[in-house]
Amino acid sequence: MRHDGVDWKRRYLEVGQWAAVYPFPWKRPPFVGVVKKIKKNRYGRISYIIGDYTVYAEELFPAKGERKLKIPKIREA
Repeated sequence: MRHDGVDWKRRYLEVGQWAAVYPFPWKRPPFVGVVKKIKKNRYGRISYIIGDYTVYAEELFPAKGERKLKIPKIREA
């Protein structure tokens, strides 16, 4: 699984947003969830807490040829 052009210092999501997550194949299957928290380590790498899983920037994008997940459309009140 290789992702080209992913900037691990850039913030792609905000807290409360829905996101499709494509973890590395040996970890778990792809899923959709809500961002609970955004963390930054001492080297500047951004990671997200989605559900109970820590997600890195590379895991937000599908690999070449991987099927994309659908994010539910939520209506705001």
